[in-house]
Amino acid sequence: MPHVRFLKIVCAAAALAGLTACSQGSAPGLFGDLGRHGRYVGVGIYGPGRQWARLAAAPAAKDEAAAQLVDDQAIIVMSDTDTGEVRACGDLTGYCIGFNPWKQPLAAGQITPIALTAHMQPDDPNLTVEVAPAPRRHRSRPQLPPRTNDAAAPTEGDDDKR
Repeated sequence: MPHVRFLKIVCAAAALAGLTACSQGSAPGLFGDLGRHGRYVGVGIYGPGRQWARLAAAPAAKDEAAAQLVDDQAIIVMSDTDTGEVRACGDLTGYCIGFNPWKQPLAAGQITPIALTAHMQPDDPNLTVEVAPAPRRHRSRPQLPPRTNDAAAPTEGDDDKR
């Protein structure tokens, strides 16, 4: 009757695992301390992109020296684990936008599988796409023509002098 012995071991393990779930506070469970470490969870840090500086609802700064949306160098995205709200905030302005995908139920057309008007052909598996970030120009820094340093350029016969 090896199956009965195996069944007893599985039942005992399940009971122990169930008892660890009853622990209060931050006592470590069967698999270590997997408890929450706070209400907010970081999603990521992203570049602001062009559209960030064009947000229509952003308030105008009252102080000229205060950072504006165009000054933000990073967008910090975090989620509230209690409500499901997701916020994206500028690093220098502190201005945040957000949404809560759990506020209302999904419409029938938003539940998978999603109906499409047309299907795309799969990409060529040998295709390589390279994406490079666009150079970011600061609004108060004038664009200067590239410097030429004719004095440092080697001339003919310089190799003989070395």
